[in-house]
Amino acid sequence: MNTFKTFSSLFVISVNNFLIMSKILAITSSGKSEKSFLDLRFGKCEYIVIYDSASGSFKILENPYKNTEHSGVKLVEFLKKEDVSVIITGEVGPTVSKLLEKEKLQLALLQEERIKIEDIIERIKK
Repeated sequence: MNTFKTFSSLFVISVNNFLIMSKILAITSSGKSEKSFLDLRFGKCEYIVIYDSASGSFKILENPYKNTEHSGVKLVEFLKKEDVSVIITGEVGPTVSKLLEKEKLQLALLQEERIKIEDIIERIKK
């Protein structure tokens, strides 16, 4: 079963039941195409996919903070400016988790290591 774990609600939900209504999502990526795999690291991820569920469009940005201190905190602040409301990744640290809860951003932890970005987007569309 493909699942996301959300820290703000503290439960596991199926990606097919993940309710996305006109939201902007950020997905951590290991590469700069939709064929790339999910990057399990949040703050140190290579790229971020910004996906607009309303229009179905996405853009892929290099993580400007991957080589800096407090990269996760800086990345959350960056994603807020991009109007992201849901973050999909493999893991985050406790500081980022608390910041996401404070900022009311939803965190979904994907439990699959070798999943392509395009597959995640397809599951969200369903």
